[in-house]
Amino acid sequence: MHNTWLIIRREYVERIRSKAFIIMTMLMPVFMASTILIPALLSGMKSGGTRRIVLVVNNPEVAEAVKRQLIAPQPSPPDDLAKSAPKKKPSAPRYDITIDTNTSDAERTALRQQISDGKIDGFLWLSDNDLASRKVVYNAKDVTDFGESIELRNAIQTALTKRQLAKKGMSGAEVENLLKPIDMDSIRIDKGKEGASGISVFLVSFTMVMLLYVNMLVYGFAVMRSVIEEKSSRILEVLLSSVTSKQLLAGKIIGVGAVGLTQTLIWLLVALAFSLPGLLASRSIPSNVQIPIAGVVAFAVFFILGYFLYATMYAALGSMVNSDQEAQQVQWPAMLPIIFSIVLSTPVLQHPNSSLAFWTSMVPFFAPILMFVRVMVETPPAWQIILCVALKLLTTWGMLGLSSRIYRVGILMYGKRPTLPELRKWLKYSG
Repeated sequence: MHNTWLIIRREYVERIRSKAFIIMTMLMPVFMASTILIPALLSGMKSGGTRRIVLVVNNPEVAEAVKRQLIAPQPSPPDDLAKSAPKKKPSAPRYDITIDTNTSDAERTALRQQISDGKIDGFLWLSDNDLASRKVVYNAKDVTDFGESIELRNAIQTALTKRQLAKKGMSGAEVENLLKPIDMDSIRIDKGKEGASGISVFLVSFTMVMLLYVNMLVYGFAVMRSVIEEKSSRILEVLLSSVTSKQLLAGKIIGVGAVGLTQTLIWLLVALAFSLPGLLASRSIPSNVQIPIAGVVAFAVFFILGYFLYATMYAALGSMVNSDQEAQQVQWPAMLPIIFSIVLSTPVLQHPNSSLAFWTSMVPFFAPILMFVRVMVETPPAWQIILCVALKLLTTWGMLGLSSRIYRVGILMYGKRPTLPELRKWLKYSG
């Protein structure tokens, strides 16, 4: 035990004093806050300046209706994160609209040339035939702004609807009230009380899942690099004269894990600020973006469980290779499960109590990500969490035994990577 403690201390002290650890510890909270807050601060903001748009319409009344709709002030985004963002100063108009009643082919060609020459940004072709077929065309040099395309389509749809309702005898005020957007908030109910909004739950959950994913990969890979470095420098041969391979493996995994846990605890202390509404009174920060205490605890628990499982796999892989280049080629068995769990996190995030969410969160290799997602979105029954943790511990124990056998032989093997038959011999030899 004393030898194992010495290895743990060496791995911990060496990494916690490094510049990379200090820099990442400071930058990650900034990244987390940016991921959560920047979308809220930027929601509703428009960029790119005033767009010069030509409306090509046969009927001047239709053209004026569409123009009024485009230059009218846009309603604020309905989500509550946008409401919490600081108010912006009035900006330049979104569109500079010109009406053109010439719908000839020659005019279409001329307008295309004006786009190429930079005189206009685009033109909407709204001839009577196009409007009758309910299919119009927007020509522009920049067509990757899907928000603009949706805005133009909605403006045309609303303008035509208003015009038809006005023909049926409705007043302008009645038409405006009828077409006024419905503002709907999605509020999470937890234990009979109102909690955070839907968008904030999604942003917080997604950000913490990505942080958990990155941490497990980074510190699992750190274990593998540590094994490779000591193996290539032949330090292992000296260490093994004083400690056993099992003590060395345990010391590396626990030591590097302690570094990751230290860094995670620092980040979680910062994250706790988002769980205390009193600390978020500033108008520049959405006060409804909160991280639940259960989510903070679950993050630490599933980081530890996930790290130990994947660290044992990375240590075994590191003992099988002799360089970083070889390590990149053989690390896919450890990376695929965690990447696949990230792919599954979206449907689980949307439907945390579905059959897919239940069964995949019980798979030990997916559990660190998917069960954590379920806890963040809607905490599952206690028996499911206990079963998940129990399966995770059993799998980690089995992987530790398997990896220690590979590690025991592999750390002293040099040259080419072992084949599958050779790995079976290693397992049999060290069994």
